[in-house]
Amino acid sequence: MTDFMGFTPETIDFLWQLRMNNHKAWMEENRERYQTLLKEPFDALSYQLYTRFTQEHPEFPVDYSVSRINRDVRFSKDKSPYKPRKWMVLKEPGTTAQQWKERPVLYFELMPEGYICGMGFYDSKPQYMRALRKRIDAAPQIFARLAQDMTQQKEFVLYGDKYKRPMSTKEYQPAVMEWYNRKSLDLVAESSIDDLLFSPDLVSLVLQRWEAMLPLYAFLRKTEIEV
Repeated sequence: MTDFMGFTPETIDFLWQLRMNNHKAWMEENRERYQTLLKEPFDALSYQLYTRFTQEHPEFPVDYSVSRINRDVRFSKDKSPYKPRKWMVLKEPGTTAQQWKERPVLYFELMPEGYICGMGFYDSKPQYMRALRKRIDAAPQIFARLAQDMTQQKEFVLYGDKYKRPMSTKEYQPAVMEWYNRKSLDLVAESSIDDLLFSPDLVSLVLQRWEAMLPLYAFLRKTEIEV
């Protein structure tokens, strides 16, 4: 696989055009542009991120998955056939698509407006969140330090729907409760279109952002649903 040399302004143009022309006829006319402007550089980026992460962090065994451009429209009201965005995830080895979507992953996503580096869940389940709250209850001081570190930084934002009522009667720090009371978790650093997107240095930036989330990722990854 070729090295990632950066995306191009034409990559972003293609994503905008796909969003405005999301139908099969347009894609068939622009299939070669999709390959050269989006798929090939994104595959190269994904492979380099995976390779460098596994080399630099062997304590976190992972493999990776890259999104397809086609949408699954079988159960969706939106019948547009393509995704005007592309993402990749670092996931736990050997997990199927359904399994890793319910587990914490590190991810990168490219869209017409910019790009995202994140850590979270595609589809977290109540059973996992209950197991996570149980782990926090067992080690509140450890999790408090992790949560406080993320609260003090300005780069990442925590997303995820919250429960309407508190999920614990215990007096935890506000930083802990921001995590404890959520139905799902997604820690995100968002960037608009910038020069790094068009540079090989994007690889190092994504890795740097992932590394800032690794202590929390490790805590989440060790959380297991009790059978």
